[in-house]
Amino acid sequence: MDRQTSVETAIMPFKVNELVEIIMEKKKISFSDAFFYLYTTNCYRLLQKEGAKLWYMSGLGLYEMIEKEKKASKRMDRKILLFYSFCLENYKNKYQLPPDATLNLFMQKGVFEFLKENFDVLHSQGDEYILTEIHEFINKKAV
Repeated sequence: MDRQTSVETAIMPFKVNELVEIIMEKKKISFSDAFFYLYTTNCYRLLQKEGAKLWYMSGLGLYEMIEKEKKASKRMDRKILLFYSFCLENYKNKYQLPPDATLNLFMQKGVFEFLKENFDVLHSQGDEYILTEIHEFINKKAV
């Protein structure tokens, strides 16, 4: 272990503690919820990354970075959720399926994961193209 890594390892618990305290105070959440809030961020992963030196930033600076990340993630989640609804409703209508059967089909065949993984490409295409891609994906899963 080189000096830099040992310094980062020694500082990390203090930074995590500082961030958890800030998150608890700002969000008015419990200790365990604050840990979860922190540990599910890309900022935390970067904080651990050797050489990133994010641990030099103040706790409040890191907290602001986390909040920007969370807000961006929520915006994307809303867009994806809207896209899921669009695809589900249009697929249901095109193939004249009951709503519950369509939802079960999407869940069993992993369509939501497919849509999320391909969101950047698919959401900019026309309705017919999107529905064809979904249908082909479902048919490939059946084989």
